[in-house]
Amino acid sequence: MINHSFAVMAYRDSPYLSLCLDSLFRQKVESAVFITTSTPSDYIFNIARQYGVEVFVNDDRKGISQDWNFSLRKAKTKYVTLAHQDDIYLPEYSIDSMRAAEKFNDTIVSFTNYRELNLDQEARKKLIIKIKEWILIGFMPFKNNIKRKFWKKMVLTFGSPIACPSVMYNLEQLIDFNFSTEYSISLDWEAWFRMAGFKGRFVYVPKVLLKHRIHLQSETTAGLEANIRQMEDLKMFKRIWPSTVAKFLAKLYSGSYKSNEGKIKSNIFVPKKM
Repeated sequence: MINHSFAVMAYRDSPYLSLCLDSLFRQKVESAVFITTSTPSDYIFNIARQYGVEVFVNDDRKGISQDWNFSLRKAKTKYVTLAHQDDIYLPEYSIDSMRAAEKFNDTIVSFTNYRELNLDQEARKKLIIKIKEWILIGFMPFKNNIKRKFWKKMVLTFGSPIACPSVMYNLEQLIDFNFSTEYSISLDWEAWFRMAGFKGRFVYVPKVLLKHRIHLQSETTAGLEANIRQMEDLKMFKRIWPSTVAKFLAKLYSGSYKSNEGKIKSNIFVPKKM
């Protein structure tokens, strides 16, 4: 019985879509795989036919949160991962994530460690990734899971250390859950913050099981250029901290984004078959 699905969220014609699908079909345990998109094209349908996967088209084009909600609703398994079309999932991702989640009957989400891909090569671990690892280790030093609502929210007070593409959602615990339409870039952080108020636990797999690609055409990069991420981060910090502290933290984050954006623009990304 298949208990897990990959919903590959395809947006426009990503040159990395095939590489992502390759990684999903190399998993050590079988998962259901399907594609969702609000930007259907011959390119996406042709790749889907090559891999024998179904494509679901979201005609309600009202933003990224609606695309993510659509993808959640299309999953028919207990667990689902909203796979980002440019990323690579290591072969142990599904089996290790499910094993960790199945240790408990109240797992809300499980998530893994990750690294970044730059020019198809694993990038040097940046300070921000190290900080995220330290936060998760600090709050989950022994058991790699958190159940109490207070501590789940504390993990998220300085930003989100959770790698969004690595998250495996337990749909039996997240009945009728929806991502907020008020966010388009920080919608994952906002979602974890709301989930922290639910009964159940966050489960962390500290192994690197995801390679997250950074490039100029990504939604995150576009959000940075439009200053959307900075505004949404400030909005989230204000939900957690007094205004003065929130503005200070948002400014720190903004500085790190500009540094990262400069590094991205200094490279030309050319996909190659893996």
